[in-house]
Amino acid sequence: MRYEPDGAPDYAPPNDPWEEHQASDNAKSYLTLYYCEDEISKYPVREVTKVNDNKSDPNLETMSYGLCSTCTRDIRSGLVKNNRPYIFFCTNYKGERHLAGYYHIGWYSLGPPLLTNYRNGSIRDDYRLVADEMKWLYPPISFDTVADETGFGGILSGFRKKLVSPETTDALLSLFEEREDCSQQYLNEIRRLELVNKRYHEYRYPTWEREAGFSWGSVQNYVEMMQSGEEEDTKEILETKVEEMDVDLSLVASESVSDWYCLICDHEFENEAPLKLCPNCDNGGGIIPERAINA
Repeated sequence: MRYEPDGAPDYAPPNDPWEEHQASDNAKSYLTLYYCEDEISKYPVREVTKVNDNKSDPNLETMSYGLCSTCTRDIRSGLVKNNRPYIFFCTNYKGERHLAGYYHIGWYSLGPPLLTNYRNGSIRDDYRLVADEMKWLYPPISFDTVADETGFGGILSGFRKKLVSPETTDALLSLFEEREDCSQQYLNEIRRLELVNKRYHEYRYPTWEREAGFSWGSVQNYVEMMQSGEEEDTKEILETKVEEMDVDLSLVASESVSDWYCLICDHEFENEAPLKLCPNCDNGGGIIPERAINA
């Protein structure tokens, strides 16, 4: 499935703030794992119904990665900075690891700084990616089959992320070329799971307090994060709150956190992973773990 810019809003690729990704055929690509253990899903899509952590990535609806979530910041940054062409998505499916899909990256943009990316005295870059092509398979391909058909035994080792050579990339792509593109079936399944959430929890993404699904028409707040003219006001609020509440910046790292606090609107919420936007005020810069507040 290819990205279709016709009819897309003016904040979607190939428009600003998106830049064309200079993918190199000589660069390595990434293998990465995404979370999928949803017993009510036929297709190995991301776990939309995960309790206290509704998943939004990989976001097939916009063909994006890292636009609406904080998932795998290191992979996204490394891909942009090293001109890597592909991300291959693997997941746990029916108790075993499988190769499910890929993105060929077409565009990227640098998002605003997030306090949850603060490490060692500075806030790390947060790149958002959009694919110009994706393909998802059903059934996905078991790692044993990948190794047998391509000779790539390295896929059988344990990993969260793995770099693969251009030659291995070509071998993996050959597996996809031989199989039907089921991207639309994945999209349909995501919508179905969202409706399951909505029926039982009021929202399509309950822990996000998000009523809508994802599409380019519904993610403008994620692309822009802050409206023009708000940056300085938000920065002033954050600086004041950090001082008033005696925020310990060494504790804003997002690992093993479920209780969150928005410095902009004082909203408290629970989620097992950091969100890019506050569910209450849509602020994208001031979400921190409650544990970092000392006042």
